[in-house]
Amino acid sequence: MKALLRRRKVRIGGAIIAGTFIALLFLLAAFPVGLLRGLAEDRLVEKFGAPVEIAELSRVDSLSFTPEIHAQSIRIAQPAWAGKGDLLKIAELRTKVSIFSLLTGNVAPRSLHITGLDVALVRDAKGNSNWDGRANKPGKRSQPLNLVSLTIRDSRFSLRDAKRQLDISGSLASDDRAGLRLSAAGTFNGAPARAEARGRPIANASETAPWPFTASLSSAPLDIDVKGTMAGILNTDDLKMKMRARGTSLKELDHIIEAGLFGTQDIDLQGDVRRAGEDWHIDRLSGSIGRSRLQARATVLKRDGRTRIDATIRAPQLDFDDLADDAGLAEARAKEARIGKRVIPDTRIDLSRMGPTDGIIRFTIDRLLIEGGSAFKSLKGELTLDHRVLKLQKAVAGLEQGRVTGWVKVDSTKSMPIFSTELRVEGSSLETLIGAPDMIGGPLRGLVRITGRGRTIRDAFASGSGKIVFASAKGSMDRAAAFVLGQNLGGAIGEKLGGGGNRVSLNCGLFAFDAQGGVLTPSPLLLDTAVSSGRGRGRINLDGETIALTITGAAKGDPFLKLVDPLSVGGTLPVPTIAIDGAAQKSGKPGGGIVRSIGRSIGSALGLRKDEPKPGGLPGNVSNCGALTASALR
Repeated sequence: MKALLRRRKVRIGGAIIAGTFIALLFLLAAFPVGLLRGLAEDRLVEKFGAPVEIAELSRVDSLSFTPEIHAQSIRIAQPAWAGKGDLLKIAELRTKVSIFSLLTGNVAPRSLHITGLDVALVRDAKGNSNWDGRANKPGKRSQPLNLVSLTIRDSRFSLRDAKRQLDISGSLASDDRAGLRLSAAGTFNGAPARAEARGRPIANASETAPWPFTASLSSAPLDIDVKGTMAGILNTDDLKMKMRARGTSLKELDHIIEAGLFGTQDIDLQGDVRRAGEDWHIDRLSGSIGRSRLQARATVLKRDGRTRIDATIRAPQLDFDDLADDAGLAEARAKEARIGKRVIPDTRIDLSRMGPTDGIIRFTIDRLLIEGGSAFKSLKGELTLDHRVLKLQKAVAGLEQGRVTGWVKVDSTKSMPIFSTELRVEGSSLETLIGAPDMIGGPLRGLVRITGRGRTIRDAFASGSGKIVFASAKGSMDRAAAFVLGQNLGGAIGEKLGGGGNRVSLNCGLFAFDAQGGVLTPSPLLLDTAVSSGRGRGRINLDGETIALTITGAAKGDPFLKLVDPLSVGGTLPVPTIAIDGAAQKSGKPGGGIVRSIGRSIGSALGLRKDEPKPGGLPGNVSNCGALTASALR
């Protein structure tokens, strides 16, 4: 009996549980969704930070776990910062959605039918948007849609994006026959623009099947054409694209892609691009910037609030002037006209405003295109950036003869950037350095080791300390010039009267300078040939690149007419001048200094005047050139 009673209780209990479960399922299937209207409004207010109104929220069918929800007169006001009016208005919305997802707040609609949509999207110059909130907030991967149907009728949209310089408005439509369509007109960066977008019909599309789309922007500053697929309907977090961009500058393209690009000459670029969440992969990029040509691939990853770039760039040819727009080039030309030509580049190196970006860029430039010609023919290296510290490593610059190797570092973590570099010249020649092969030639080695502060390379050199050395041995020099170096006026005149063109051996050429506060002083500066020797003193001021050197020479042998005044090297690094030094030059008459110096020399040779004391340190035969050079190049 007890066992029977026990079995009865179990059956009754099971029936009660089953009945309760069935009742619960019935309640869920018949849940009056209108009760959720207030909760829906509160959730939308929390998301958009603005008043929300839903006039009606109800279900069309009476019993279903995937009910058709009907909403009327939905209105979301603009946040206060975005101006007056409404962010979104919908006259009527019908959607099918799982009742379970509706109650949990993780709404995943199966269909959307919208009539009378009017949406006004706004983003300010800082990147704050009325659809996604404040700028630079942690990224959140959106949920892919699993729609079987999308219908949008009688709908319009507008976009005022101050950061992208884009202000457009137009129509938005979708149906199961023609798919999703967007057409708009307005302005891009102040110029008339049109935007178009198309998506494949959504009816019965799989949640994870590739969803094809196209998009374009047409304007005078920039044309972009995109063709690609999303990994699911409107899943912009996971997509693949083929892109082509033609425009007046990379800066115009940056308004759209927001990668921190700069002003350049005209661009024509195309590539294959993938997005996976917050990460971007540029699988292939090729095209032109001005007359420069390039190919590249890169990944841009977002991790812990920082952007990490890994890129490889190959440029068959590159003109650095292409990496500046017309305004930048005009500014550089105006500055050159104001201060004169300079050898040290005015490249900006201040990275203090660089955002949270790190990375590595490996680059190879096969051929450098430089207006007016240059000894530099190619360049390759590896750029790394880590918390505003930039390093150029494994650098190799190919010269017309020889190469330059070394490293460069820019530390922008302080208020004023610190620039430091060590570059070595190998296998080059004096002809390449001086550019006067008829005057002097020979194998050349060099060292540039400088540390300074400044916002440009030129400013850093103007305040820099270190050393700059160029050395040559076993070369040759014009015989007349060698006589002048040794202040052997008679020998120089005789050589020229004999027709000239002869050369003498250059035993040692050492142009070594210590740098302190942007001022170079010889350490030492000497030339030794078969017929003469000379030593320099004075200074070169890198702030302005002005030269003030005096070269005192001695002849090897007994000159029959000795030049009593030393040589003076002045002017600037790009335009040096050579003259005969001495008080005689102060006459101010053209050629007067040379004529009077020759007169002084003749008078000295005839014993008619007493020579002034000469500065000390005249070199004799330089027998230790190798040791001096090795010491200077350390």
